[in-house]
Amino acid sequence: MPHVDSIHNHHEHDNEGHGSTHGPGHLPTREEFEERYAQSQQIWSGNVNATLVDEVADLRPGTALDVGCGEGADLQWLTDRGWEALGIDFAPTAVQRCLDRGLHAEVADYNEFEHEPFNLVAVHYGGIPATEEGVAKLEALTSDVLVFVHHDLESDAVAMPAWLAENLKELEVVKLDKRERRVEGGAGAHHSHDVVLVAKRPTEAAG
Repeated sequence: MPHVDSIHNHHEHDNEGHGSTHGPGHLPTREEFEERYAQSQQIWSGNVNATLVDEVADLRPGTALDVGCGEGADLQWLTDRGWEALGIDFAPTAVQRCLDRGLHAEVADYNEFEHEPFNLVAVHYGGIPATEEGVAKLEALTSDVLVFVHHDLESDAVAMPAWLAENLKELEVVKLDKRERRVEGGAGAHHSHDVVLVAKRPTEAAG
């Protein structure tokens, strides 16, 4: 399994997706984020996450799921490049902002979301529970490629990339990198590094 030891100069433009205002050990609630969205017409920078561009730009478009889609920057980027992309977020205000942009999004709690598998599942700073059930659902939703990104933090409650890499049962880890990030604006700009996990379903099992 790859080690989290390679640092790349990486220009991160955004922090679309749901982190927590209470720190990495806290799974944020819908109420907390609804209150946060109510305070501003836009809380994220509006730019696509650079890791998504790096890891997905060369993939052939198919179906995609953006977990914790926020205000839709990543969802917009995927849609513009031919992906049949769906965003889910537990905050109704975030989803409405996606819908206002003509994007496909729905209000959903990750723990309760059910859908046929997607070719690509992208999670940036999402509050995926660090449980066996949380991992199993993530794998069940991924038919081909998983891109999972979070800040360089530790948490007992929230799944972090290194922890997830050790607990995947069906997907194979192909990349686990620690990357320097430079955010130009938006919430989360104070974080200096991200950890990026890319995992794929073995070819013989895909489809």
